[in-house]
Amino acid sequence: GCSTTSFFFESNPTISMSLNKFEELSYVKSYNAENALFSLDIDADLTTLFNWNVKQLFVWISAEYKTRSYEKNQVILWDTIIEDVSEAHLLLKDEKLKYELTSFEKELRNRKINLTLSWDIMPVVGVLKMQGGQVSNVHQITLPKKYVKLTAR
Repeated sequence: GCSTTSFFFESNPTISMSLNKFEELSYVKSYNAENALFSLDIDADLTTLFNWNVKQLFVWISAEYKTRSYEKNQVILWDTIIEDVSEAHLLLKDEKLKYELTSFEKELRNRKINLTLSWDIMPVVGVLKMQGGQVSNVHQITLPKKYVKLTAR
């Protein structure tokens, strides 16, 4: 019915993301793992994703990287829910990760990490529309070669 018309709306979100500050790469003895903490600058204009049939957006930043142990490692580092078009332009400076990047294989040092901003569109009616994560949304960072702790959290 009517919900299918929302599939024809064109959207053109713009995403810019960069590393603001690297805070820590450390070995945590209590759970025998490495942790990486950093903050990001995010400018994501997702306003064009909204139309009459969008209830909310679930937005997240994921990290993806390769290690000797696993070909593909993926973890979500940050997320938010946007319920209104007026909240859909994210301008975030020095945004801390919500979830630490942790490796029980202890393979984070000197690792290239691809950060991707993705989203799902939750409709008022109809099917959940999984989207986002396009190649243009990817930002690559390289973690330090040695354990460091640059700032207190």
